[in-house]
Amino acid sequence: MSKKNGDDDWVLLEDALGHYWHPVARSCEIDTKPAAVKLLDQPLVLWRSRGQIAVFHDLCIHRGTPLSLGWLKREELVCAYHGWHYSADGACTRIPSLPANHPIPAKARAKVYRAEERYGLVWVCLDEPRVDIPIFPEEFNDGSYNWEAYFSEGQWKANAARVTENLADLSHFPWVHPGILGDQDKPECEAIKIEPVNGGFQYESDDGLNPFREQDRARRLFTVILPFMVMIQAWEPGRTKKSTKIYLCSPLSSKETKFYRFAGRNYRDQRSDEKLNERHRLIFEQDRVIVEAQRPEEIPLDLSEELHLKGPDSAAMEYRRRLRDLARTK
Repeated sequence: MSKKNGDDDWVLLEDALGHYWHPVARSCEIDTKPAAVKLLDQPLVLWRSRGQIAVFHDLCIHRGTPLSLGWLKREELVCAYHGWHYSADGACTRIPSLPANHPIPAKARAKVYRAEERYGLVWVCLDEPRVDIPIFPEEFNDGSYNWEAYFSEGQWKANAARVTENLADLSHFPWVHPGILGDQDKPECEAIKIEPVNGGFQYESDDGLNPFREQDRARRLFTVILPFMVMIQAWEPGRTKKSTKIYLCSPLSSKETKFYRFAGRNYRDQRSDEKLNERHRLIFEQDRVIVEAQRPEEIPLDLSEELHLKGPDSAAMEYRRRLRDLARTK
């Protein structure tokens, strides 16, 4: 695809994404050593100073050495090449090769980014935030839900928008996940009604096999929060048994995505936790093969660049329109 407008939209979108919060690591991973991560093609180093997360551009201004190769000493980050010390605000506090009373150049600073910890994750925003970190549903704090057993994370060689759109797509279930999420003998999708919500949109469906009892249909509520978050809430008739899945897709680059999956349920399934996790890993591996092979890698924001079907592709069309609007927001 070579339409200039689509290319321009992606350049604008990549710019806009710097104004949003993205998860880059689990909080428990950041303790006594600096950690190297990547976000939107930017190398970052995460570390703790007095219990708080600090995030720098992962290069020492002196000779371009990754600061993540260094270590922590007295609440400061020490560069591995020449021993320059940096405090959490980015200021260089010591240059060992200079006399102790020698002034430190004002330019001797690390580039600092905003960071917050929420939901057990470290979130980073590379520019002035346009919105707050997405809000998890209220059941995330409901003691009747088991969340600990079903958390997972992984990395795909695919664009974050492609990964997100796949999570919100219903019509691929019978073909990519036959017998698990869909039935090839019943491939038709019911009509969905798109409803706006704060930060995105949602729609309800009973497509797919019931996670509770296969002889009944389950309802599902899909909520897409821009740019790269999908929540899927399911319940059986009567709403006694409920489950919620939260997917966060972090854009390492335009062709790499780190995902975090939270899943909780307020009941004991007939299958063991390990069997349920095996099922999830199988589903995600089936999806990964497809999504990593999609071309172009960057999802077309111009709706004329791919063929869309009214009904089955309604959620994808809404998502792409909103991504395009996000890209064009000043």
